[in-house]
Amino acid sequence: MKTAWNSLHLGVTHFLLFYIAIFLVTPGETPLYPMVIWSGMIIFSGLIVQFYLNKTIRNKSAGRLRKNHKKTQKIALISALLFLISCVSFKLSNYISIMIPGVLMFMTAISIICTIIYHIKSIDNKEKTIATRVKLVVKYSWIIVSLISYYLARSLTSNSWDIHFDSTSNKLTTVVTALIIIFIFYYAIYFIFIALLYFVTLHKKNIKKKTSVDSNHSISIFAPLFIIGYISFIAFNVQTLNVIKFGFGFSIKYDTRDTFFCSDRYMLLNKHPDARFMFISEGNYRALIPHNDDYYVSRLTCTKSEPFYSLISVVEKKDIILAALKARSEVFSSDVKAIISGDAHHFRKFSVSDTSS
Repeated sequence: MKTAWNSLHLGVTHFLLFYIAIFLVTPGETPLYPMVIWSGMIIFSGLIVQFYLNKTIRNKSAGRLRKNHKKTQKIALISALLFLISCVSFKLSNYISIMIPGVLMFMTAISIICTIIYHIKSIDNKEKTIATRVKLVVKYSWIIVSLISYYLARSLTSNSWDIHFDSTSNKLTTVVTALIIIFIFYYAIYFIFIALLYFVTLHKKNIKKKTSVDSNHSISIFAPLFIIGYISFIAFNVQTLNVIKFGFGFSIKYDTRDTFFCSDRYMLLNKHPDARFMFISEGNYRALIPHNDDYYVSRLTCTKSEPFYSLISVVEKKDIILAALKARSEVFSSDVKAIISGDAHHFRKFSVSDTSS
């Protein structure tokens, strides 16, 4: 009875923590908001009803959890609590330092890693086979993901700013882009790893023929890990623009300056006083002009005549094609108007001549 009661307590606690977190990260103006409220009420009622209906399960004899299992459950609960506090801090980010949510998310990540480590220890054999394999997977996945992400980041930076690929190696923006790509990669790896670890746990359980207590233990570990990842994914999708804006806003300040040097003096763009300038070579810059939540990138080259610089926007193939299509549509529209006006003029001349006769 005590084991079932503790299981209910743990399930309700996890549910309340994650329900509040979902409630906080879901935008109030979306159609999902009422669904979150109603589904939360239904699930909470279901937990209570299930507890009182399953009397036969509660009356069965069950072995006690080992100390390692209890420790893993506690750390998983701490992870859920830290995650909720992180969601609250992000909600209040306009009133507090941005460092606070960052530190809380880092603590949550460390707590999740500790949960996984303790769970692997609790199901591993004396030879530490699972732990050894996990270490190898983490090691080689980090090397592969980092190299791919760094290359993609350099390629994106080079294409976006129209600079040489070699020039991207010392840019902070490249590092920020690589971290975002690594983050996305590891999101996918995290869910795959949690699923594989869950199946390994089931396999170990079937071999050792453990009691039903192990099922409650597995749910109390894997449900928080999966839900934390899922809610974080939703929150990241909702706040993607803000995350990218903050990351690139921070890095661009260190990769650029607020003036450029032409005609033996420092200058700025009068029409764009907030523009940033990246030095490429003598008399050659990239101008990053803010526009809404993005930047327009232009090639700025020093000249000998006033205003002593030329500014050419960096465009891609699709932009050139769209501009050509737009020009053709304007020519076609003007031709159609000329034909229509010509026919109307001809019709007026015909009417006048017909009347005079």
